[in-house]
Amino acid sequence: MKKVYVWGAGYYSGLLYSVIDKASCMVKGFIDNDKRKQGILWDDSLMIYKPEILKTAEFDYIFISPIDYKEIEQVCLDMGIPKEKLIIYWKDSASEGLFKNRGLTLIDVVKYKYRLENAPYEWGLKPIPTIRSGEELLKKILLEGNSLCRFGDGEFEIMRGRERPWFQNVEKNLSKRLCEIIRSHKSDIIITIPANFGDLSMYKEESADDIRAYMADGTRESIMGYIDPDGVYYDAYVSRPYIIYKDCMIADKIFLLFKAIWEGRNVILVEGRYARNGMGNNLFAGARSVKRILCPTVNAWDVYDQILSSVLDVAGGEDLICISLGPTATVMAYDLGEKGFQALDIGQLDNEYEWYIRGTQERILIPGKMVAEIKGRHVEKDLYDDEYKAQICKIIGGDGETL
Repeated sequence: MKKVYVWGAGYYSGLLYSVIDKASCMVKGFIDNDKRKQGILWDDSLMIYKPEILKTAEFDYIFISPIDYKEIEQVCLDMGIPKEKLIIYWKDSASEGLFKNRGLTLIDVVKYKYRLENAPYEWGLKPIPTIRSGEELLKKILLEGNSLCRFGDGEFEIMRGRERPWFQNVEKNLSKRLCEIIRSHKSDIIITIPANFGDLSMYKEESADDIRAYMADGTRESIMGYIDPDGVYYDAYVSRPYIIYKDCMIADKIFLLFKAIWEGRNVILVEGRYARNGMGNNLFAGARSVKRILCPTVNAWDVYDQILSSVLDVAGGEDLICISLGPTATVMAYDLGEKGFQALDIGQLDNEYEWYIRGTQERILIPGKMVAEIKGRHVEKDLYDDEYKAQICKIIGGDGETL
């Protein structure tokens, strides 16, 4: 009888537990990083432990349950757990004799379940919000000079009181502001939400399946409760025009339109300390000038008033303010728009542009820049150039690094 622990105490752990061959494996308990789960019983039977227990516990295997397993796998290896003791159901190399029903893996079962649940929306059989394209959005901004607020999964999860983006904790006032802004109706401030609700045929298959998985288990209904069902929105994926799409011509158009918006203008970039938007590429090459306000990488909302005050100190009435600060950017673009400035929440646009000019088909690390979507986000902190350093006009918070 093999002694095993299951890493993960969420949805997929239940599916994994159901196919463990109990005749050959004894499950000793569950492991989870979430402190709220630690010390309680999973399914009223098995304890959920801190990862540290594995340093002293006796076991033959650890079954890793999340589909996104790579970070957990690395944590286990860093703890000194031999690779041969790590069993990942989603890998074809998972040990034989430990699981039942290997003919159709759980990942396939779940994938087709979500496809079936989402089909009525994709086929136009159920109502969905009105979401206009990113191309229409940018042409409108070029013509009218609007500000832009983006709502994605990070913002919606914070509104729901749930942890999602690693770079911003859930905070009540932030959640309240986001809930107010998404229902606002300002002609000069555009609200965007992701085009996740209907047809997904423009996305790569893996990306479409990721969207279906996210929208399942009550998420669609929850988001619909926040938005105006009769409202007209634009696509929040305007800042992610490349990596998820089948057709790279979408990115061709979107990047040209963004560049046209800041062509010949004085741009103020309000960004995380290691975002380094435009550094090492020509994304902002057409701007007349670029200034940078560097903000904390994590929990920028904690110093929101300081950041906003700094922007107001630096910005002139004709400047274009581009913000890359997660959910904080959504609120700041709105507040600046109300004060008469043009402010754009540009999200991870620079990362997408880096992947686009490299022609990569997957998310990869970018030397010298923070890539929020990649686990194990390593940043080489000394990769500046003189032009970049000269653009920095304010540094808020920070980690003690000297520039």
